[in-house]
Amino acid sequence: MNKRKVAAVLAASVMLVSGITACSSSNKSTTPASGGSTTAATGGTIKLGVLTDSSGPAASGFSTTEQGIKAYVTSVNAAGGINGKQLSYVMADTQSTPAGALTAAEKLVQSDKVFAIIDVSSDFYGAEPYLLKQNVPVVGGAFDGPEWSVQSNTNLFAALGVTDISKVDSAVGEFMKSQGVTTCGSIGYGSSPSAQASATGIVKSCVAAGLKNGYLNNQIPFGSTDMGAVAIAIKNAGVDGMELPVVSNTAFALIAALNQIGVKLKAMVLPVGYGSDLLQSSAAVASAQGVDFTTEGSAIEANTAATKKFAADLAAVGVKGSPTFAEQEAYLSMVAFGTGLKAAGDNPSQSSFATALRAVKGYDANGIFAPAKFDFDDYASQGEGAVVGHCLFAVKLTGTTFNVISGTPICGQTLAGVTTG
Repeated sequence: MNKRKVAAVLAASVMLVSGITACSSSNKSTTPASGGSTTAATGGTIKLGVLTDSSGPAASGFSTTEQGIKAYVTSVNAAGGINGKQLSYVMADTQSTPAGALTAAEKLVQSDKVFAIIDVSSDFYGAEPYLLKQNVPVVGGAFDGPEWSVQSNTNLFAALGVTDISKVDSAVGEFMKSQGVTTCGSIGYGSSPSAQASATGIVKSCVAAGLKNGYLNNQIPFGSTDMGAVAIAIKNAGVDGMELPVVSNTAFALIAALNQIGVKLKAMVLPVGYGSDLLQSSAAVASAQGVDFTTEGSAIEANTAATKKFAADLAAVGVKGSPTFAEQEAYLSMVAFGTGLKAAGDNPSQSSFATALRAVKGYDANGIFAPAKFDFDDYASQGEGAVVGHCLFAVKLTGTTFNVISGTPICGQTLAGVTTG
């Protein structure tokens, strides 16, 4: 599993290590935009269904999903809509279970008559067989399972592209090299083949960049916070750069253990943590000083034209500061949907929408991903070690500010003949 997907799947984990807690700053609205259409966009409004984990064990990581949806919808509708059509949406709770995802999807299709579904959930895979049978297009983060890379699932569109977890990308190794790292390390969970592949891919990417493989431990118990022995092994191996495709509990426990024995790495990269939710906890801020976080394309702190637009859309619905993971995923999924809708022309059907979006080439999320690009018909656009389009975007926390790391994004390529196996 690549870093972005690890971040998404595990975004719901609450940071409890050393008193760290994280909570959402946004209030969740229960009133969706009004209006709607049938499954063919023949009226003046296109209704979308949004699947997200609003209750259950994953809810803490997805409580701000609606803010990202609302930011895009409000902006587009104020500008006259897309091809003259307004957008509306209905929120649906998966209850953080595959069965709940299926129930929510059935309601969206049968009762709410949505045109398409936006997925921001860790349990979407429970609904996919049904939605495929119903020919309902789904645009989402592609972080819950492997179904997004299956070409026969013709209704699925990954908003940040598809990663082939068996392959390795050069981006993370080149990033480590740019930070002065000489010896790399990573850890993964013994119970998660995808997390193991991610950790292995990180180290192999480093080796391809000319760095040393110092430490790779793919047998960490899921969610473990007992990192003392691991920290000592990392110190003894001379590791000075790591990326941790693990839940925040494990990552911050390792950071604390390394600090206790006086180990300061040149790069400590986490796939989860960027966002205003981390900044609400003084303990989390203290623990994360100097830590690098990957982001979903350019962070708003990059102050590009694209990220300024993103920030302005969020601000218009009351969201200020760095967006949470759920807000990023929701907004970027909406951007991808909007791209397909524009390409489909007037009065699209679900089928013509899917055909139009699949044909989009060189997609960069209206510049948020630039210089990264991918094609929606590419089911293996990158390997492990990149965030989107062979590129790695990262920020470093200093004080209470996320600063874009100089020289990023780092963009690479899939390494020929290198696998995570």
